[in-house]
Amino acid sequence: MSIIRTILLISLMSILIVIAGCGEKAPTYQLEPSTFRLQMQDAAPEGPFVRVVDIDVTPQNEFIIVDLDAPGVFRFASDGKFVNDIYGHGSGNYQGLCSATPVDSVLAVNTVGLVEFFSRDGRPLYRHFISGRGDVQVAGDRKFVINRMYDSFRSGHCLETYDENGKLINAFRTPQCTQEGEEMMDFAFTGFTPENEIVYIPAVKDSVFIFDFQGNSLKAGRLKTKFRPRKAEDGSPIVLMEDVYADRDGIFIVRINESVKKEGAVHFDLIEQYDFDLNHVASYTFEKPLTMTVHTDYYSPWYHRFCHKDNTFYFMISQPYEQFMAFTVNAQD
Repeated sequence: MSIIRTILLISLMSILIVIAGCGEKAPTYQLEPSTFRLQMQDAAPEGPFVRVVDIDVTPQNEFIIVDLDAPGVFRFASDGKFVNDIYGHGSGNYQGLCSATPVDSVLAVNTVGLVEFFSRDGRPLYRHFISGRGDVQVAGDRKFVINRMYDSFRSGHCLETYDENGKLINAFRTPQCTQEGEEMMDFAFTGFTPENEIVYIPAVKDSVFIFDFQGNSLKAGRLKTKFRPRKAEDGSPIVLMEDVYADRDGIFIVRINESVKKEGAVHFDLIEQYDFDLNHVASYTFEKPLTMTVHTDYYSPWYHRFCHKDNTFYFMISQPYEQFMAFTVNAQD
């Protein structure tokens, strides 16, 4: 009898431990602005940028800025000094700039219908032609995925995967992919896990889907957050996030603050971090809401104006002018 009681007691304690663990809240940290700034020769006092659609940080701790109005893809050293611009190299099709992805020692630039690979100093290496438009994200092994989003109802799929030689691997629909008239449901951010698996996050659904390059679903689930899908008065879904970034530390989501509204700008004061098991790891808050202006050109409605590395968050802030800012975690939190 004593053995049975012991087993029951151990089982009860295990259940209580699990319940207690489930009730733990993710910590919240305050973000503080850093003095770090990017520098560009002959820059105007208000800043050198006009219409930025993408920013990222390279494995060499350099910064990449894609400015649609320049047009150009600018590279800055880790201390913020301007290094070079690849404008005018390769195809020269920079009126259709969409994004640039640092991959090991090269840089992948996405323009309309074309993915070009450059050396870090701007020397063109090779290119892959792609039909249609879409958000291109390149993995660490140089395979890449195209998120068709608004084109999904026309082509019958959301995601296309390609190998490092530009050969199509697969085209498949995601669980949130919808039909004509509900294209907003297809607006989603993509990224990669450290194992080069595809992270797919719809902007109006607090869910994450992880696929391999063959299109197999590896993981899916809802995010633990206070935000819930909502609809506007006209019945259209309300976007809950404004940007997503994935790196070795997990998935980072910029949340929209709808209590602060101004036409033409998005306001935010919260970042949520999740691991790749979709657990809520931490939240990060700002002292006051910041603004991010999103330019949705017909050929480039995809944007990434935020990135993260080594406990520092980098943003392209739009007000009072277009400027690159860094925020660090308050060590006292």
